Amino acid sequence: MSLKKIVLDTAAMSSVNMLRILAQFIAVPVLSRLLSPADYGIVGIAMPFILFAMMLADAGIGMSLVRTPASDREEWSTCFWLTVLFGGILAFVTAAFAPLAATLFDEPALRAILTALALVIFGQAVFLIPRAAQQQGHQFRIIAVTEIVSITTGLATAVLIAVAGGGAWALVGQQLVFFALRLSLTLWFSPFRPLLVFDFPRAVEHLTFGRDLLGTSVAGFVTRSLDTLIIGKMLGVAAVGIYSMAFQFARLPILLISGPLQYVLYAQLVKLKHDNEAVGRAFFAVTRILAIVVFPAVGMVSAAHEPVFNLLLSNKWEDAGNMFMLVAPACALQAVISIGSTVRMAVGRTKMILWTTIEFGVVWIITLLVAVRFGLEWVAVSYSMAALLYWPRAFILLDQPVVGGSIVSYLRTLAVPLVVTGVGMAAYTTVNHIWYLSELCQLLLGGTTALTGIAASTFLQRAVLQREVNALRLTLHALPSLAS
Repeated sequence: MSLKKIVLDTAAMSSVNMLRILAQFIAVPVLSRLLSPADYGIVGIAMPFILFAMMLADAGIGMSLVRTPASDREEWSTCFWLTVLFGGILAFVTAAFAPLAATLFDEPALRAILTALALVIFGQAVFLIPRAAQQQGHQFRIIAVTEIVSITTGLATAVLIAVAGGGAWALVGQQLVFFALRLSLTLWFSPFRPLLVFDFPRAVEHLTFGRDLLGTSVAGFVTRSLDTLIIGKMLGVAAVGIYSMAFQFARLPILLISGPLQYVLYAQLVKLKHDNEAVGRAFFAVTRILAIVVFPAVGMVSAAHEPVFNLLLSNKWEDAGNMFMLVAPACALQAVISIGSTVRMAVGRTKMILWTTIEFGVVWIITLLVAVRFGLEWVAVSYSMAALLYWPRAFILLDQPVVGGSIVSYLRTLAVPLVVTGVGMAAYTTVNHIWYLSELCQLLLGGTTALTGIAASTFLQRAVLQREVNALRLTLHALPSLAS
């Protein structure tokens, strides 16, 4: 696989997340005028049950299978039927729980809604292994088109049902159509076709691999739930809204850049799992590239947070912009170092992913419990401090024998973009202070400075970057295919 194809595939996957964000800006204002808060509320009660069951049904088996040659059809088929079984059981349990949920929340309509949405759990379970085969076969552009078609069709369905007076069922219909269409297209285009075989011992390795990924997902789910509950309890629901909005922006680098790149790159890294030297070269090259792109972009959005939040969201979200400015350093660093989780997963060190997730979750919640007493700004500062202080520990757990190198060599890959970003932020602040620019001009200045920072970081590291990219290109060209 060529480096150019990786870039194009990453862009394709990133476009899916961009569409999701754009769809929210377009569809939410429309649907909010057609549906009542109660309609959103009842589906909002149902979705955590569905999402948690889907997380359990996934269990990481699909990601594990990407590491297995597609020619081993019996192993793939066994895992497929096992995943379908998990999904069927969880869908049945969710539907059976629906009457009790309706009683607990005193919402009779919740019974039918939760029962209908249980179908999504089963559909997701059927979808997982065929999608893993697409990932292994590098069908990323087909995956992107599938996602885009499913998202737009689901949103169109929601609007049509809402216009017809369907109420909460507009949101239910959106989910059902999205998952049904995505499943259908994936089954059609995926190279995987299951055999009627079931050899459980062949799935044990994948269950072990998936167990740690499932634990990681659960730990992350618990941490995200706890921080929201703590902030809501101590500072009120308005503070939760500000916190949530700030982190929606703070997580954009992972959503639009790091996440798509890791999804595409994982299928390549699994082929290098026995070559630590090659894994190390890929890790440092990708880290440098991510730092060049992410640091200047996030840094300038942080510096220009006032016009960004005021123009996109209105002045009432000014506090969210201030909070974003404080958490931006940590979230930018997390977007860059997150490639470490992909490396660990590719070489089978899933326990390290679970361990680092739990460790950081504990550090963050303890820090939050102390900081939340002093207000929302201190919550933001404490998050950045927790992330920055935990970073060396995360690298130590990743280091030998996975990527080699040292913290000093790792810092060198980050140093130039960090310095350039600092200079760019200082220049932006100085120019804005001298000329008192309008918000639109501030936005244009921030965007121009970010692009200049990316170009400058690339230019200053052009020699080492060229060496790393050439070595990565040669490595990727020499890789065998698992999808045959």
